[in-house]
Amino acid sequence: MKCIPWMVPILSLALMLTACGNQAPAGARILPLEEMPGGFEGPNVLENEGTSVVIEFESGVPTVCNVAYGTDTSYGALATMLMMAGAVRDHSVVLRGLTPNTTYHYRTTLTDEQTLVYQSEDFTFTTTAAEPSPPAARPEGDNVASLAAGATVLAVSSNFGGADNDGAFGANSAIDGQPSTEWSSNGDGDDAWIEVELDQTYDVHTIGFWTRTMPNETAQIFSFTVTTDDGETYGPFDLPDAGQIYYFPVEFAARILRFDAVETNTGNTGAVEIEAYGTPPGQ
Repeated sequence: MKCIPWMVPILSLALMLTACGNQAPAGARILPLEEMPGGFEGPNVLENEGTSVVIEFESGVPTVCNVAYGTDTSYGALATMLMMAGAVRDHSVVLRGLTPNTTYHYRTTLTDEQTLVYQSEDFTFTTTAAEPSPPAARPEGDNVASLAAGATVLAVSSNFGGADNDGAFGANSAIDGQPSTEWSSNGDGDDAWIEVELDQTYDVHTIGFWTRTMPNETAQIFSFTVTTDDGETYGPFDLPDAGQIYYFPVEFAARILRFDAVETNTGNTGAVEIEAYGTPPGQ
């Protein structure tokens, strides 16, 4: 790889900014953006999707950059732009992990090829409100992930109290077709998972998941993934609440389905019911 002399201090500085979680190293002189040669255009807030936005701007000289953001001017989060080729003029930084319908503050910091540091004033934007999607209807056909259809629990992260799969709060409760029973892990939180083996391979077109929760609304799964026996992972799929089963369209062939919690509010996470719908290959 050819070494461009000015890239070494620039990239080192950029890494230092990222590592320390700050926008500029201690003692560095910070210049206002108005003093940048060639000026500064933007920033513009694009692709506002409620949980993420894209901040785009153009610097008058090539720079590396970061964007600090948060719900107040203490910020608390830092986003950077991967620039393998070094400093650039056109910048596009993605801010993730946002809450819908919330006002955020953000500030940009840029470092040029002479290691001069420029910083913007504080800006704000408001994320769009989340648009609730109507729950998908229960598909026609049989739930092939049920005990009645010949499915079995192949493995599970844990059962509450160390119970067997067919015991109270055991994993079989997630595939017994009875909403009055439920599988509870033994405090696995985000690490809860359950692996279900169908009676044969199916072309699966729909999966369903009903998260359990406690009376104090803990132990709830907010999103999950499903991994098939060929190693492909699908999702994450978002669960709006714990009030019912939610269905999600998919398209894969599988006999073994592993459901992994992704985001939870910790505790004895698990499932009231897990379902899958499909047909044997070729039908």
